[in-house]
Amino acid sequence: MRVVLLILFALLFAAGVGILAARDTGTIVISISGWNMQTSLVFFVVLLLALFFVAYIILRLLSRLVAMPEMLRRWRGQRRQKLSEKYLVTGLLALIEGRPQDAEDNLIRGVRYSTSPSINYLCAARAAQRQGKLKQRDHYLERASAERPDDKVAIGLVRSELQINQRQAEMALATLTGLYDEHPSHRQIRLLLLRAYMELHAWQDALALLPEIEKSKLLPGDDIQAMKVAVYTGLLQRAGATANRKRLDDAWREIPRKLRRLPSLLRVYTLEKLKFADAADCEPLLQQFLHNDWDADIVNLYGLVNGTDVARQLAYAENLLSVHPDNAGLYLTLGRLCLYNSLWDKALTYLKRSLDLKPMPETCHELARLREKQGDYSAASGYYQQGLALATSIARHETVRLQEQEEEARAITAGARQVLGTDPDY
Repeated sequence: MRVVLLILFALLFAAGVGILAARDTGTIVISISGWNMQTSLVFFVVLLLALFFVAYIILRLLSRLVAMPEMLRRWRGQRRQKLSEKYLVTGLLALIEGRPQDAEDNLIRGVRYSTSPSINYLCAARAAQRQGKLKQRDHYLERASAERPDDKVAIGLVRSELQINQRQAEMALATLTGLYDEHPSHRQIRLLLLRAYMELHAWQDALALLPEIEKSKLLPGDDIQAMKVAVYTGLLQRAGATANRKRLDDAWREIPRKLRRLPSLLRVYTLEKLKFADAADCEPLLQQFLHNDWDADIVNLYGLVNGTDVARQLAYAENLLSVHPDNAGLYLTLGRLCLYNSLWDKALTYLKRSLDLKPMPETCHELARLREKQGDYSAASGYYQQGLALATSIARHETVRLQEQEEEARAITAGARQVLGTDPDY
């Protein structure tokens, strides 16, 4: 459009000049130091315009030549920025798509063009770890630290996260402890520090840090409770491993009352208590739970604990039949309690009913024990064999189930790679 307008303007100007020239409107005489020049007005005007145009062009060219170094610098900067973005984006996409080698190559190529090469090095460290190249990972982290020594927190967080993911929690803890001392209110530092404590089973340290995280609402309430349960579980198991009954009881009493009502913690405490000769004080805890709720593991444990009054314990368990009349686990518990009370015939009835409802190795084991007490060793041998067959079958089915889950996961991964175009065989 501009070209058309310029052509029209030139045509109009030429026509105007032609009309003026045809009319011969006047003469211009220029005298300089005895030297005279005479020309028509039209030619003089045209000459002036031509000289102005030539001067304008020359000045524009000179200005371009003067500005050429700056323009070249800007062009190079724009080119470097485009290449930096290209390699960074390509590398990050490859990392997301599960191609760590391609990601590492592109990220490192982009270092020479990037204005923030530490970003490339940090992402390349993630790509290197995914390939198991831990020395290369550490090298990239050191390069990132050398590029941006002031970014101590960001680089330290990436380093710690990668180390925790690689089961190097002790190394991560050293970094995180220093960062926490300098920045105790930093959100991500506290979360990673908690992860390191959990990985190292430093339960007391994790327990001391959890209130800060809960108060700051760094995690949802459900996640906080799950963390607490994991910590108290670890403390109970550690206390049980010391073979110190008082220490185990103290660990249980330190748990908040609300959490002691959870079946998972009650189960851990009871299992650890069963390692000692007397676990009678667990019976009222289990009974109180079953009075308000139902849990298959708690029912099973109720049959393993000898209370102070086994007859009363059996009577309470029999009352549960009115609510759960066809529960194989409850019948197994009743059979065990009858064995404690030396009620052989009643125990046989309950255990056979449990076996009919759901064949379990534990039930076969109890029946074999009962038959041995009754002197029927042939029947006891049969139950031992049946229990062994059930246990083997369960183990086989569990192995098959795990293999099927693994194959399904591989199939899903392969399908996703095909959709994304990242499958090497695609």
